[in-house]
Amino acid sequence: MYPLSLSVPEGQQPIEEIPPADSVTWDFPPPTNDSPGAGDDGGDRRGWIAAAVIAIIVLFGGLMALVSRIGSSDDSLAGADESEQPVEEREADGEELFGSEEAPDDRQGDVDPDAEQAEPVPPQPQPLNFRPDSVAVTDDAVWVSDFNCGVVAKIDKVSEEVLEAVTGGGSASGVAVADGSVWVGNRLGGIVTRFDPETSQPEAQVEFDGFALGLAEGDGSVWAVDPATEEVHRIDPDTNEVVISIEVGARPHYVAVADGIAWVTNNVDGTVTRIDTTTNTVTAEPVVGEGAIHVVAGGGSIWVTNADAGTVARLDPATGELLDTIEVGQRPHALEFASDTVWVGTELGELWRIDPATSQAELVPNMDFNSIDMTVDGDNVWVADSDGGQVIAFDSTTTEVFFRADLSEFGGCEAFRDRATSPAV
Repeated sequence: MYPLSLSVPEGQQPIEEIPPADSVTWDFPPPTNDSPGAGDDGGDRRGWIAAAVIAIIVLFGGLMALVSRIGSSDDSLAGADESEQPVEEREADGEELFGSEEAPDDRQGDVDPDAEQAEPVPPQPQPLNFRPDSVAVTDDAVWVSDFNCGVVAKIDKVSEEVLEAVTGGGSASGVAVADGSVWVGNRLGGIVTRFDPETSQPEAQVEFDGFALGLAEGDGSVWAVDPATEEVHRIDPDTNEVVISIEVGARPHYVAVADGIAWVTNNVDGTVTRIDTTTNTVTAEPVVGEGAIHVVAGGGSIWVTNADAGTVARLDPATGELLDTIEVGQRPHALEFASDTVWVGTELGELWRIDPATSQAELVPNMDFNSIDMTVDGDNVWVADSDGGQVIAFDSTTTEVFFRADLSEFGGCEAFRDRATSPAV
């Protein structure tokens, strides 16, 4: 092929001359005798070929230029600006460029992805503190059992100091004063331990199946309520033996004895079992309310706190008939009778009083302590404040608080256990 030129070197003629055919359609007019170079054989044909080559070259050059432009503008075709950071740098800066469906406004720009995340701190075990759940009183001391520490603390009634601690044969639960002794239940087994109130030394142990929760004195016996076997055990203090176990309702809690009748609350059933102490037989089991807990006799009636119902039931002691249902605060628990008044303590830190003459309940102001159990010593009411870890006493005629022993100051459960006396009888 010739160089890209309109002239042909002299003496170099085509080997064969091919005239245009009549059937050929030309892209440009065929040469005539008037065209330049018409007199030169093959000159016209060579001109046509040169023109075609030039057109192809021009077209090819334009195409290559276009391809070059496309290759140099990849970023613009991808929607990127030449002034933007490279992808690697942008990803290193935390920008999620591909595969993310989040809108930019949804990103948390304040979070530093390079910052080390702090290891979660496991919860630290909290030291157990004394949580009073039952209270009894002797001449010179207050005896308080606890369900956290499993001991009974002996507290001086004047100085408010802890004098002794006893375990009750395992894990103390429930305390009562009867027949001149202090009786302590054990929530880990069927043992009730009898202690000398002066020396705090164990005198005897009574064993039975289950465990003791509520303890009370009445009709020459010690009564121990057993939620495990759903019985109440009658103990002879002369022999320190169980003389009879009487079946009661579901999940019994506490017992009160008065005028030849023992009354046992059944928490799950919401009933009270009435037992004739002469024959040791069940004579009635009236429904009193949901979550029956404590029971006390006084003012010619039997009174029962119903924790789940938020009420106090009033019963006829002669028949067990439900006489009245009195609304008090939420979760009533502790119950006692003093100064012709029914005293009701709630688990949520309220104290109520009920007038037996009218069955009207009244909230006592400024008595913000939790009341799990109460006992009476003359006109004084002693309270086991579980949430506050305190023992509190107030005068039932004036509602003046005159005693407040904070057992948390003693040093927690370990301090009580280290000091506790275990029975060895």
